[in-house]
Amino acid sequence: MNDLEYERTIEQLGNLREQLRQLEDVDYMTATYKGYSSSGLTLDEITDQITEVNASINIVEEKLENDAEQYK
Repeated sequence: MNDLEYERTIEQLGNLREQLRQLEDVDYMTATYKGYSSSGLTLDEITDQITEVNASINIVEEKLENDAEQYK
């Protein structure tokens, strides 16, 4: 992975973490009280998205970790 790819991967990880924060802190809480989020998602749909985003975060973190090991 070159420097540009590394920076893009770090940016992608930041975006995923922000998306997860939004889902957990805003959408999940809103759906818990109202039954749906501000974007119209149900609690089950939000929970599914949280799971998907967590899986994506794990993939990107593993990619970064493996890349760091290549340069040792």
